[in-house]
This record gives sequence, C-alpha cells and structure tokens, in this order.
Amino acid sequence: MGLTVNTIITLENNEKYIVLNETFYQGCKYFMVMGVDEEKQILPNNVAIFKELIEGLDTYIVKVEDSDLKNELAKELKEQI
Repeated sequence: MGLTVNTIITLENNEKYIVLNETFYQGCKYFMVMGVDEEKQILPNNVAIFKELIEGLDTYIVKVEDSDLKNELAKELKEQI
C-alpha cells in the first residue's frame, strides 16, 4: 500500500514528516512533505519532496536532491494546493 496525503511517516533515521500533497510526474509518484516534531507540531522550515518506490508489498521513499527536478515538482505540487 502506498503513501497517502495527511499521514505522518517516520524515516529510518526517526525523522517524521506529514504528507501534504502528491503528484504524478513522468510516471512516478512524488510527495511534498513537511517535518513534524515528537509532539506532531509542524516544522515549517523542514519541507522536502520524496519519490515513492514500491517493491512488492513494501513502500520506500527517496528524497529528491536534483534541483531542476525539485523546482519542476514544486510547481506541480503548489498548483494543486
């Protein structure tokens, strides 16, 4: 099962994010996320875009680092908000 909007995800390094929005771009699913602390308070300075990877029953996410791709995805995701 994949990720859904308004859910909190926890990465292997224990960072927590809330999924704000999603989009499909060039056949892949991407999410705009914002960090949350242990009390589930939003951290507005901690925004990222993740790419979803599904392998069998497991869902993985990879942080998008390419600046050109991040800019393009940010436009797509912000238009949907």
